[in-house]
Amino acid sequence: MFKRILIPTDGSEPATKSLRYGIGWAKYFDGTIICLYVIDIKLLESPIIRDIATYLGTTPWTNYQNQIRQFLEEKGRQVLDISEKECSENNIQCEKIIQIGLVPKTIVEHSELCDLVIIGKSGEHSKWLEDFIGGTTYAIIRKTRRPVVLTTCSSFTIGDILIAYDMSPSARESLRVSSELAKQWNTNCHIVHVSSKGESEALEEASNYLKSKGVSFNAHLVKNSSPLRGILEIYEETKPAIVAIGAFGKKRVQEWIVGSTTVSIIHSINSPILLTRLN
Repeated sequence: MFKRILIPTDGSEPATKSLRYGIGWAKYFDGTIICLYVIDIKLLESPIIRDIATYLGTTPWTNYQNQIRQFLEEKGRQVLDISEKECSENNIQCEKIIQIGLVPKTIVEHSELCDLVIIGKSGEHSKWLEDFIGGTTYAIIRKTRRPVVLTTCSSFTIGDILIAYDMSPSARESLRVSSELAKQWNTNCHIVHVSSKGESEALEEASNYLKSKGVSFNAHLVKNSSPLRGILEIYEETKPAIVAIGAFGKKRVQEWIVGSTTVSIIHSINSPILLTRLN
């Protein structure tokens, strides 16, 4: 099911944790890890680098730019070598890729030939970008057509799956992927639907689907609560190994106005989060 696992890395602590977590997935599914290091092309073309070169009196500019590029390539090779060594120690096949480009765009392009993307929740610049909603991770889960796992954990564990379900196309894709994962893990699913009117149509739809797939489950209807509070309530009760949600159920304009439940869950839950979406 998840034979080719893409893990973007920048050498940061969150990236190291995502690699170790991904090694657990690869072991379970007898898969291959693709470690991708992207040299941000904006670092090479940034005006501030040109200003530094001018201040230092370095000429011509192209030589200084090449030095920056060589430094970043060497850093990338070192990071990938460390990742490859960790995979090798765990008997996991590892492919190394280093590429210059726009970071989110390059990661999304490489994800097309993979089954799963695993990303640390924050990267090496997270202390400055923690509350910036338009970061690399946001862009990746917005654009990739592959499931994405966001994690702060370094240890891979199998356990119950919590599925937040609202009948949106992305939620239905999340249900489909989660049911296949539950069968592979031989584990239980918890479906949670939050409704101010107490409607149960969504739970009935998800329950019927899981029954047809032979997956054991519990259904949870939370009334008179916001989606975030309702999901967190069931999360605290069930303590799942992973939380599955459809990425961005509303239209982008609506998210700007009322906020995104997806982003709120990402910031509120410590367990790994499995995100799926449909184009």
